[in-house]
Amino acid sequence: MNRLLLNNRLKLAGLASLLAALFSLSAPAALYTFNYTDSGAIPQGGSTFSAEHTISIVPSSMGSVEIILTFNDSASLLGNSSGIQGHLILGTDTSSPFVNFYPVATSSAGAERIYDATFSGASGSPGTGFSGLSPNSTWGLVMWDNGASGIENGLVGWTLDITTVPEPVNVALGIFAGVFLVVMVARSRPLRN
Repeated sequence: MNRLLLNNRLKLAGLASLLAALFSLSAPAALYTFNYTDSGAIPQGGSTFSAEHTISIVPSSMGSVEIILTFNDSASLLGNSSGIQGHLILGTDTSSPFVNFYPVATSSAGAERIYDATFSGASGSPGTGFSGLSPNSTWGLVMWDNGASGIENGLVGWTLDITTVPEPVNVALGIFAGVFLVVMVARSRPLRN
């Protein structure tokens, strides 16, 4: 009878260990892609072009955000404040986190020029990214052209690739499973007089 009891206790402890391992595994990072076909001229002389879109995805926090802008021409894509510059904004109020960027063509598709940048740092006003924030909000894109070439560049469309990280609930489940394992092992030991 003692051998059967010992086997059952060992099986239970093994099952608890397996559950602890399963609960402590984190879900892999996920990538969400959002394509927008906003188009319009980016006026020179400091006037702005702006677009907003609301995103609603599974609850999670961001690791990085990649923005891909497609322009109809390379005019004013200088990569500094004397050409086109902009903000990518998460939220709709004046304290919303945002990043600054200065587009320069990183590739081309026919006559179109593509700017591709990844922001993976901390949030702020401005920040270097949106790490740890929820992506479920209104995203704003604001751009203006400080150039004086007389050529208005146009935005054909833009894409956001949002990489999310698992919620901390996985860590809490792992801790719970670990505590469960310790309790089960402690209960399986015979009491001594």
